[in-house]
This record gives sequence, structure tokens and C-alpha cells, in this order.
Amino acid sequence: SSARSNLDDRARVEQGLAQIRDAARSVTRAVDEIVWAVNPRHDTFESLLSYLEKLAQNLLESAQMRCRLDLPLETNNWRPNSEVRHNLVLAYKEALNNAVRHSRGQCVTISLAMDADECRLVVADDGRGIEGSEVRPAEEGRVSSGNGIPGMRRRLARIGGTCVIRNDSDGGTEVVFRVPIRPAAPSRDQDP
Repeated sequence: SSARSNLDDRARVEQGLAQIRDAARSVTRAVDEIVWAVNPRHDTFESLLSYLEKLAQNLLESAQMRCRLDLPLETNNWRPNSEVRHNLVLAYKEALNNAVRHSRGQCVTISLAMDADECRLVVADDGRGIEGSEVRPAEEGRVSSGNGIPGMRRRLARIGGTCVIRNDSDGGTEVVFRVPIRPAAPSRDQDP
């Protein structure tokens, strides 16, 4: 009886330690994201592209999903500030998590396109899609991980952008983030 009690205690302790390790990893990742977002050194389009690519590869590889990237080969001089980067990255991460948890798909395609006025970031999966052609409020509870679809939309609205979620023509789900590009403010060192 005493031996069985010790085994039960050991199993509970090991389970508790595993939960603590998982929580510590989550906190470390969250802190890393915040540090990256607030560091002005990363106020470059190139840094944003690199971070989006790394985040997708890490999340999708651990879920054993394929990742297709369609990112611009040339970077431009857009300098997304920390608020833009923070909100866009967290919404993007939510879209990736939703694809992993809910799509039942095998591949996620991430594409980014720029023009003079906006940045358009698309996360598309090849999964089962969402009933209806547009996500309705009653369906929003199905998508979880904290902020879900309403959180993605709020984050984009904070930076003057939009988030549209719809079924892809091939059956998966497509999340489209549009962020307006504002010209960089002139440096104080430059002549007016």
C-alpha cells in the first residue's frame, strides 16, 4: 500500500513538473515576442519578414504540418513600428494556431504582398474550412487559444487594419490581414 502511494505521489509530482515546464516555456516565448516587438532595432520590414517566417516554421513543424512561404525576395523601406509589429504578429500567431488546432489540414500557405498603400498578409490552410462563406459571430467560439477571431480583428483595428476570414475556394480557411502603410516620419537629423 505504501509503495503504491509513493508511485502515485511520484506520478503526480512528475505531472506537476511537466505542467510547470510547459508554463515556463510559454512565458519565455511570450517574453521573447514582447522583447522583439518593442526593440526599435526591429522596426524594419526585413526583420518582420524574418520573424514571421521563423514563427510559422516553429509552430507548423511542431504540429507536423507543411509550410509554404510566398514572401517577397526584396525588402522595401517600410518601417513598421512596435505597435504594428506587436499586433500583427499576435494576430498572425493566432491564425497559425487556429490552423493547427482546428483545420485538420496538412499544409499552411503564408503569403505577403506589398503595394504603395498596404501590406497584405494571408494565412491559408488546406483543411476542412468553416461552415458558410464568412465566419459569423455564432461560429467565433469554435476558434480558441485566448483571443480567437474577435481578438485578431481587434488587433488589426488597433493599427488601422482589417482581418477577414473566409473559406478558400479549395476548401480550407483563409485569413487575410491588411495593414495600411504609412510613410516613415522624417528623421530629426534631416533637413525639413
